Amino acid sequence: MKNKFAKTLATLSLTAIAASVAISAHASEDNKPDPSDLTKVNSFAFGTVDNDGTLKGMVGIAGAYSEGNNFIGLVEHGSATKNNAIGKKDQNSRLRYFQVLDTGLDAMPQAGFSVDYMKGWEKANGIGSDIVALGAIAKVTTPWESLSIFPNVAYVAGSAQGEDVKDKTKADLSGYQVNLFGSLSIGEKGQYVVFQPQFMHLDGKFKDANNQKLDANVFKVKTGYGQPISTDGKWWIEASHTYTRSDMEVKQIKFAEKDHDHKFEVGISYYF
Repeated sequence: MKNKFAKTLATLSLTAIAASVAISAHASEDNKPDPSDLTKVNSFAFGTVDNDGTLKGMVGIAGAYSEGNNFIGLVEHGSATKNNAIGKKDQNSRLRYFQVLDTGLDAMPQAGFSVDYMKGWEKANGIGSDIVALGAIAKVTTPWESLSIFPNVAYVAGSAQGEDVKDKTKADLSGYQVNLFGSLSIGEKGQYVVFQPQFMHLDGKFKDANNQKLDANVFKVKTGYGQPISTDGKWWIEASHTYTRSDMEVKQIKFAEKDHDHKFEVGISYYF
């Protein structure tokens, strides 16, 4: 049970945390959507499917408390279309909130914070998880107006528990992640490409007599291309590839695993 729990826990936790998206909430003055500009975020609905058949839906609501004080809230749910090891379809949910303020600094014109809550549903996944990430994000000025770069650092904490009533294995989780979110506008009609490298470290401590510990490092890179697909600029399509390298180890029980994963995803979004 312990080896299975450790492997599943690491997989679920790393997938949930490493999938974070950079969004700097900045209300658009002309209300024209432009996903290539990470500071210009409108309210939207977004749906995706990947090569594993996982479906995700997201709704984002953006606004401003005052001039230069902007926010966006996101609600997301993902569902697999294939059964997992316990004969059910994985279900994961997420709630995010970003707030960004104008700084008046030329080198860093915007800065803010984020709160990210991730829930892996125990009855569906076999391992339930509750993870919170608290982060800071900023916009860095570049020599090219079409290039948008946002560094992001977050502290991660949470817990996970196995479903098996005979062995309710639990673990406390903590760690950090460092991201660089880049987006480049490449066309007059709004075409763009994204480049998003990320590194994440995760520690886990099992609540048992053996004091077992989980150690994991994840390096992830997402590249993608998007463009509008309607004349009014409200419908957009994005295709992306994500490469993930994971190194996981559970000490005391000598469990270790390395993997290289490639995910291809297509999404359609509508901006209100």
